[in-house]
Amino acid sequence: MPNEESVSYLETSIVSFVSNIDVDQSSSDKTACQLADSISHKSFKLLDLIVALRDHLTSEDLTSRRRALCCLSTVLSKLPNNTLLKNEVSVVLSFYSSKIDDNLLTKETLSGILSLTEMKYISITEIYSILKILSTKYNPSSHLAPTRYFTFKILDAIHEKYNSRMLVDHELTDAFVKAFLHVGNGEKDPRNLLLSFRLNEIISSNLDCADKFKEDLFDILFCYFPITFKPPKDDPYKISNTDLKIALRSAIASSPSFAEDAFGNLIDKLTASSPSVKNDTLLTIEACIKNFGGEACLKHWLPLWNALKFEIMHNTDVGYPDPLISLPNQPSESDNYQLSLTVIRSIGQTLLQFDEKAFDKFFSHILEEVKPNFVYEKDLKQTCCILGSIASVSDITFDKVVTASLPLFFKNSSDISKLKLEIMNLSFFFDAYIKVFGQTAPGNVVQVPKNALVRRKDDILMSLSKALTGSPKVEVTIRTLSIIQFTKLTKMQGFLKNEETALVVQYISEALLTDNNKNIYHAGLESLKSIGEIHEDIVFEIALTKMLELLPVDPAEQSQLNDGEPVEKETILKTLLDFTNSRHKLIKESIIGLSKKLDQVAPHENSEEYCFLLISTIHTLLSNNIEFIKEEDVKSIKKDIELPLFAAINNCPSIGNDDYNLILLSNVLFFLSLKSPRATHQEDLIKYNKYFLDDFQLLTRPSRLVVPFGKLLCGIDKKCNFQNAADIFRQTVIILSNAKTNMSPFEKLGYQELLAIFANKWISEETISEISDWDNKSMKNLEVLIWVAKGIVMKNSPLAVNFQQQFVSLLSDKEVGSLVAKLFEIFVIDIISLQKYKGITWNGSTKLLYKQKFFNDVFNRLVSAFKDTSEMQIKSNYLTALSLISKHISSNLIEPYMNEMLPLLLQSLDMPNGEVRISALNTLIDTSEKFHQLIAEHVQTLSRKLLKLVIPSKYNSFGVRVLSLRLLETISHVVPLNYSLALKEEIIRGLEPVLDDRKRIVRKQCVNTRQAYFELGQVPLE
Repeated sequence: MPNEESVSYLETSIVSFVSNIDVDQSSSDKTACQLADSISHKSFKLLDLIVALRDHLTSEDLTSRRRALCCLSTVLSKLPNNTLLKNEVSVVLSFYSSKIDDNLLTKETLSGILSLTEMKYISITEIYSILKILSTKYNPSSHLAPTRYFTFKILDAIHEKYNSRMLVDHELTDAFVKAFLHVGNGEKDPRNLLLSFRLNEIISSNLDCADKFKEDLFDILFCYFPITFKPPKDDPYKISNTDLKIALRSAIASSPSFAEDAFGNLIDKLTASSPSVKNDTLLTIEACIKNFGGEACLKHWLPLWNALKFEIMHNTDVGYPDPLISLPNQPSESDNYQLSLTVIRSIGQTLLQFDEKAFDKFFSHILEEVKPNFVYEKDLKQTCCILGSIASVSDITFDKVVTASLPLFFKNSSDISKLKLEIMNLSFFFDAYIKVFGQTAPGNVVQVPKNALVRRKDDILMSLSKALTGSPKVEVTIRTLSIIQFTKLTKMQGFLKNEETALVVQYISEALLTDNNKNIYHAGLESLKSIGEIHEDIVFEIALTKMLELLPVDPAEQSQLNDGEPVEKETILKTLLDFTNSRHKLIKESIIGLSKKLDQVAPHENSEEYCFLLISTIHTLLSNNIEFIKEEDVKSIKKDIELPLFAAINNCPSIGNDDYNLILLSNVLFFLSLKSPRATHQEDLIKYNKYFLDDFQLLTRPSRLVVPFGKLLCGIDKKCNFQNAADIFRQTVIILSNAKTNMSPFEKLGYQELLAIFANKWISEETISEISDWDNKSMKNLEVLIWVAKGIVMKNSPLAVNFQQQFVSLLSDKEVGSLVAKLFEIFVIDIISLQKYKGITWNGSTKLLYKQKFFNDVFNRLVSAFKDTSEMQIKSNYLTALSLISKHISSNLIEPYMNEMLPLLLQSLDMPNGEVRISALNTLIDTSEKFHQLIAEHVQTLSRKLLKLVIPSKYNSFGVRVLSLRLLETISHVVPLNYSLALKEEIIRGLEPVLDDRKRIVRKQCVNTRQAYFELGQVPLE
């Protein structure tokens, strides 16, 4: 007996539990844990707790009884499973058995029984008692889902504890199954159904003696098929429709004893009109075929075939598989057509594993049924789909199906329409080949057993080549189809030899070069890319080398294929650029091959345009693939082409004297310098200095070679030791500042960029301060200072702030302010060789967010200065500077400043100064394209100001009028209709006088703008 202290503790704990159970679950759980801990440590017994709860348990008040029983069951659930001895379990179970008739306490009673079921020392006699309670005394329909849940958990616990005994104790199994059938009948709750389906699967698949209950077990399952469950919002159990479908499918397919009922009922469900039901049915049939075994399949394949045949033959959405996309491992669940084919394949696979003769009977029956389709050319796609699916089971079925099927439709016809049909239907057997024998992997040569399709290889190749090379070019469909199937052949493991793959590549390459149809071009391009992933060497030898050889050396010559068909240089280069993209070896060899061709072409007269095509192709290859090109590749490329390119720049006027060619080729040299191994940079720096500074005396007299020199320096590691960098920097300043120096704008830009490069990478702030002469306001000196400023602004140097302040102050200078305003664009303009590249941090000191910092610093100064001055010319300078900066700044960076900037721009449109108006209009055009919503909010004010600006006046020059009209047109495109439609008529009428403007360019723009408003809100005709 417990002592007084224990009794007091028990009473206190019971009071605490009972008072908290409905208001604070965590507190009552904590109390229950404490009580369970005391019982497990022998402070008192569970029976003592029952005695202490006696008054509550026998109370006439329902709430009191429920709370007391809940306390007992909760404590019981917290006890270790070895706490209660056999006789204690028996006594407590008897107590709970006496409570089962009280329907209002059933949940708490079942909870306690569940805990007892899990106890270590419960006897088989008690288990029988529990099963009897569930079968006879418990009525599922009288209780809610949370209560019913405990019965499934009890059964689950019994099975877990006695599963091995149930295999031999038929009496126990019978009692268990009867209890389950009673408990599971009519269940609707998703959480309970998941348990019910799992228990049914366990019973059906593991307990042989449960076979006599198979009809009841199947009925209690199939009544839920198909599941149409939609989870409620905020479902605490997170049970989805898919969870229930999978559980039900697994249960239905769990035992061959269900075969008779399952197949018959599922075939009936296939006639459903709902795609979702049909999909679920097909997936369940497939699961049944795989799990029931060959004997069941042999018995039921014929009715299954008849049902599936109807589904496949009457499907109007059947299409041909895309060969350029990898085959999926599993068909999409939404594709009922594909699922039907998968089920037929599973039937063939199961029958073959069971008995090859059974498979032969199955296949022969299907073949005889579909043969008439080939005779009458009816449902051929569906027919070949079915045969291809059966063929894809194994190499045995592949040979049987292909041997019997191909002669029925593959006749190597010369009629284009029949040949097209043959090639289309071959596709399904190619897919079957890949499924059986595998897909070709790069560098992996696998021998494939001789098979029926390989024996017809020559005929297949002849048909495809006939379709591609022998068909007229207007027959786009069959030519495209042949390219697609050729590509698939190269993916079929062990099907083509290397020389045959080479022939395929040759056919496709020639089609790319000679056919201007976009479908042929895109199909051929994707084909070469796809083949290149597997056979890169063959594509290089046959396609790339051939294209490079086709490029003539003499610009006056025209390229021709072997049959004399002409090919444009642009076509060759575009094709080469498109199919080599992102392929490692092809990119490298293309750059080398094109550079060598450039070296041959450049000495010819009038070769500037041809050189531009070659150089721009090389440039695109490098710029698009800079991340993929490896250092070792660049080392090899430089070894082959760098010196010849230097010689071409110096000796060939078509490159050295052509601005576009020289700047593009200099950028090519930059990319090569950037990606070359850093260990070679110091050596390269010395070599470039000797070649350009010593041999060609760049700093003694102006030379166009300063452009490639600057670009090469951009790619060099900034940590390299650049001797005499400060002296070279000063000499560059001198050559630019010297009034007697005669240099072209192109050369001047090259030297100015060189200043920015040195300032960014190698020149100290002290040296920069020394050469900075702010008293000299000559244009040459200001240009020097702005390019030096660009170099230090890009690395966020502290000295850059001083330079910015100086240039902003110069905007108020009446003599040079307007010229300085136009220089502000240089601060933020992008230069390829000074940009940041992913993974490369060592070539320069450019900071990623330098534009953001610069704009933040300069914007406030320009706005404040604009507001502080009343002189129109000075205001124009500030606006011009702001406009030019904004043009090169991301809209995301400008957005925080737009609310302050837009009113200022609108105010500028009223100022009596034409230059101010032009600056404001330029900025507004750019702003309108970037900030639609902000412009929309001011569209009425803005549009009316613009209607005044289109009328000729003292300050409305033709430039102001054209820009105003252009801005009005832009507004019609970017402003939402609910804003712009209200202004439509007003703007159209307001522009009528402008149609008589004396300037033709104004009249033309007015017509375009009015037309945009006439079409506003109309649906365009297709």
